Amino acid sequence: MNRYIQERLPAFTFVTIIFILGISFGAIAVKTVDYGLRQDLFFYFNSFLEGFTDIEYEQKSLLIDSIKFNLFNIFVIWSFGLSMILMPLIIVLLFFKGFLLGFTVGFLVSEYSFKGILMSLAAIFPQNLVIIPVYLVSSVMAIYLSINIYRYYRGRNKMELEDLVVYTLEMAILAVILLLASLLETYLSPFLLRVLIAFVL
Repeated sequence: MNRYIQERLPAFTFVTIIFILGISFGAIAVKTVDYGLRQDLFFYFNSFLEGFTDIEYEQKSLLIDSIKFNLFNIFVIWSFGLSMILMPLIIVLLFFKGFLLGFTVGFLVSEYSFKGILMSLAAIFPQNLVIIPVYLVSSVMAIYLSINIYRYYRGRNKMELEDLVVYTLEMAILAVILLLASLLETYLSPFLLRVLIAFVL
């Protein structure tokens, strides 16, 4: 187990830095957005908050959409790991996800100050507490496999079908874990946001 972690530690450090950079750039980008666009986003989001408690939504439908989205992302990372050419896109995907997260939280904090922090904790934090580690771990696994495939074709490493099977099973386990994120996103986050709107906002 120690060897397993040590071999992947550099890749994990790398993808974590990329993700943090994405968050940082996303948060900074909020300040560069045109004032008019920011106002439009603010009014749109404010209208959404005002009517959120009265919105009737189909939880089952939202849950299915969330599951499809998360499974699609893990599938994309899995497939990129099988290709030496597409492997760099994993880094792009991670950076983009970090950018979106940083921009969203940055916008809420910029426009709503402390209330924005509370909204981020209620609506964004619960599911991302699961999603972020899963994306980081799956990205490390995909990058590590892609590097091993490259070494195999260069004659520097041995690979067997078992390696691909284990890789796929590990990704399947992470996909199952993402189901928890979908449940949190569908049931817990809306509940926390409703409570926040009712008693704080």
